[in-house]
Amino acid sequence: MPYQENLKTKCPETLPRLEGNTGQLLAKALLIYQDIYPVCAARHNALVNEINKRERELNNE
Repeated sequence: MPYQENLKTKCPETLPRLEGNTGQLLAKALLIYQDIYPVCAARHNALVNEINKRERELNNE
């Protein structure tokens, strides 16, 4: 059974870099990370769960 396409989508490899050393610039980068992380983590966790489920099914046959 093939995996869902969204589970095969990689997370961004390039994250925003700090543009300076002020709190405002740090906050700007952290807000972007805050948007990226939940999507990537949810996708990764779903993929791990699917792989574990399939392995359990194979071991029970």
